[in-house]
Amino acid sequence: MHNAKTPITVKSAFESLQAAGYSRAFVTKLLPEWWDNSLLKTSAGAFQFALILKQRLGLEVNFGQDGNLAIEPRAAHANFKHLASTREDELNVAASLGIALARLAVFATRRPYVGLPNDSAVLYAMVRSITGRGHVDFEGLLALCWAHGIPVLFLKEMPRNTKRMTGMAVMVDGRPAILLGFNYTHYSKQLFVLAHELAHILCGHVQNNGALVDEEIADVSEGLGGRAQIPRDEQEREADIFALSLIRNGNLDVIKRMPKIAGSAAVLAAEASRLGREAGIDPGHLILSYAKDQEDWMTANQALNFSEQARSAIDLVRASFMDSIDLDAISDESAEHLLSMQGING
Repeated sequence: MHNAKTPITVKSAFESLQAAGYSRAFVTKLLPEWWDNSLLKTSAGAFQFALILKQRLGLEVNFGQDGNLAIEPRAAHANFKHLASTREDELNVAASLGIALARLAVFATRRPYVGLPNDSAVLYAMVRSITGRGHVDFEGLLALCWAHGIPVLFLKEMPRNTKRMTGMAVMVDGRPAILLGFNYTHYSKQLFVLAHELAHILCGHVQNNGALVDEEIADVSEGLGGRAQIPRDEQEREADIFALSLIRNGNLDVIKRMPKIAGSAAVLAAEASRLGREAGIDPGHLILSYAKDQEDWMTANQALNFSEQARSAIDLVRASFMDSIDLDAISDESAEHLLSMQGING
């Protein structure tokens, strides 16, 4: 960063951030309590401001000789899987925030990273051994990730009108992390997202110190009719097949065994439960698979309500995070930021 000859104004700094998608209100909320904007008038203060933006927003910034704040337009090593109607730069904010948050999380994760096998059948057995249940579910896959030192976070805080991602896989200095972007309440919706992002990691799709950002994942998204969907490139197809094989116990065509349900949520829930027991598959996943196959999301969402959950999927993610993280391994300010970005009250 150059020492600016022209005084740096607060107005120009926040205007540059606004242009990059970070509103002044959002940035101000993320600044440490001790920060005072008057510090921007000094070279040391400007340097500190740039460091904060890098640590908390994942931004590479530079104050030029004219005093203007220059922001690197693209998140480092970010690979975007987005709708045809979405520009890559619209997901830059999510990518930068996610990478910055993942960097803190992997540093504070209690367990060291232990690689998982790139074999869906082996992973299926590993998840079942953790839960003792007859299928792979969200709780079990979440527990497996944390047991192998792979933090799973929920990125709650985003600037207004910013494109959210469904899921993100991040690699920080050789250590992976996964971020969930939507507050899907039901475990089964988050199950496929988590399995899909883990697949990206295990299939080697994520660059070191970079991220792969999935804006939308069709298997959990409603109302797909008429939308410009995400082109399924080779990486997405590979992640889809791996995730489905993991969840469906290798039986990719199992949905063909579901009878056609004429709009009855109760019958759909019962049939999914029956087939789930027979095939060793999460019933909620079968309900969502039926919804995609028949384009009947309304009945499927009603059917999901027949399953009991002690808490929401995001509450489970937050609880698992608190059980698996050592906040003493990072500074108090970093710990507070790591919690607040996930909507966790410290």
